[in-house]
Amino acid sequence: MEIKLTNITYEEFKKINITIKNEGIIGITGEGNTTLLKIITGMLDNKGSITYDKEKITKQNKIEVSKKISYISKKFKNDYNKATIEEYMNYMIYYHKLNIKDPKKKIIDSLKIVDLKENYLERIMSTLSTTEKKKFQIALALITNPKIILIEEPFNDFDAENRKRILRLLTQLNEKYKIMIIIATTNSDILYKYTKNIIIIKDYKIFKSGKSKEIFEEVEDLLAEKIEIPDIVKLAYKIKKEKDIHIDYHRDVRDLMKDIYKHV
Repeated sequence: MEIKLTNITYEEFKKINITIKNEGIIGITGEGNTTLLKIITGMLDNKGSITYDKEKITKQNKIEVSKKISYISKKFKNDYNKATIEEYMNYMIYYHKLNIKDPKKKIIDSLKIVDLKENYLERIMSTLSTTEKKKFQIALALITNPKIILIEEPFNDFDAENRKRILRLLTQLNEKYKIMIIIATTNSDILYKYTKNIIIIKDYKIFKSGKSKEIFEEVEDLLAEKIEIPDIVKLAYKIKKEKDIHIDYHRDVRDLMKDIYKHV
């Protein structure tokens, strides 16, 4: 899967050009990160062109192309608190006019992928925990067999352990099922540790894009533009500057500590 934005203009964004490839989890951060995420869906009335695997979005094919994309918003808006999970998912299949041979099997399979067992079918929506709701959102997104899943601030209100679980799930969807995963978040620590590629927006322009690790290690460039830097990178940078000692940048704090003990 490859997404190409050409001369995209929408509100503050002017003539954005970027190609996004399915190479690990992709992060978007900076001003307008969620707006850019929504632009990628192709459903906003923007100028310019968007192509998915060289298929250009047009007024005629927009609805059909949109079925390849699932968008997960920051907050789960549920008007069906008294409905069961099975009732809600069946309604979404009906609403999106999905041609599914065995809807119940599809629902169960989608729940299993996100580690929600079959007995969740009878759970009332209002009884789900925050983590369960996020997993359910992802299961719901999988109903359409999407090629792309876009997620807005997926880690709000989660503790470290549940954050890891969601990230493991997203990684599995990307690696095992080859689904392109794009997340919009302002959390630089998560972006550095868990994404392979990143897009940084500054003044509603693409400031940098490429490998997350390489970009976040361009510390002085980021500091000059007041871009948030991951804590582990800041620590390594401070040691380099103050102690004049060469240590590598690491994604895992344990590896950083080993390097520090070795050289300091």
